[in-house]
Amino acid sequence: MSKTQSCLIVGAGMAGLTAAAALEAKGWVVVLLDKGRGVGGRMATRRVGESRLDHGAQFFTVRDARFREAANRWEQANWVAPWFAEGGRVRYRAEGGMNALAKHLSEPFDVRTETKVGLVEPEDEGWRVITESGQTLRAGALVLTPPAPQAIALLAACSDRLPSEISSTLNAIAFDPCFALLVTIDGPGRVPPPGYIRPDQGPVEWIADNTQKGVSPGAAALTIHARADFSRRYLEAPQEDVARLLLEAAGPWFGGRATAWQLHRWRHSRPVDAGQRPTCFVLAPTQLPRDCGRRVRRVASGRRFSLRTRRGGEDCGSRQLARREFNSALVVAASI
Repeated sequence: MSKTQSCLIVGAGMAGLTAAAALEAKGWVVVLLDKGRGVGGRMATRRVGESRLDHGAQFFTVRDARFREAANRWEQANWVAPWFAEGGRVRYRAEGGMNALAKHLSEPFDVRTETKVGLVEPEDEGWRVITESGQTLRAGALVLTPPAPQAIALLAACSDRLPSEISSTLNAIAFDPCFALLVTIDGPGRVPPPGYIRPDQGPVEWIADNTQKGVSPGAAALTIHARADFSRRYLEAPQEDVARLLLEAAGPWFGGRATAWQLHRWRHSRPVDAGQRPTCFVLAPTQLPRDCGRRVRRVASGRRFSLRTRRGGEDCGSRQLARREFNSALVVAASI
């Protein structure tokens, strides 16, 4: 791909798809790379027999005006709908499962799935990405959306040429793991309407009934997410042992016999402290306007760079990246 206003985005989850939309709207040529078989990341939906279950994010919440505009468009297109309210905020579900929303959003883009990136390196006028299969791709700008530990590994080949603040801050971002147990029941479940409950104690953080949610037809299909402390303790335990403990703890909400189960392990479920540490870095050539924020300059592949950070909830830089002067930029959105 031509380096002129071109961008490679690693990760086709919601962060990557959102960045792609902002960039293409400004005329950039975008390619998304994802190691998975499909798009969505933690916006994940899986089949167990005839049932369909969300096993990653169960809903999304609107917290700012720009996201409100997007959510309104999705609701008008019948892609999403309100599910329930909690803490004064509406929780939205996706029609057909959370992954369906990611699929809708990915349709306009060049998305290359089952493409695992091995390393990234800066070049004189852009970035080089090498996949584990040996393919080399080049672009003028690069956006990394994987969790911080994975972003660190991708940047390992050029870590000595990037501002030290990137490595130190990424290393400080910790993630909680989470087990997701998917269970089908031979009858109606006991999870109260609207199909979502948070037990007061025990290893289960919450249970969602995908049938009440409108994701799955027929008998109850439950998604059970474990608490972070339980998930850390049993992270490397045999699946059968983890499933047995969670099935026992969630049993009172079954209302019938468990007919099948699948266990998924999210190693990077959510950042431990996303609101306190910077969650997004924008690394760009220093020919930026003087009012663009705090700067840390280093030489990378013969070029001088500026570093800006954004904390959770702030603009993550995709709008700024869409400006022409951000060609050769690196954006690291590592704890979203």
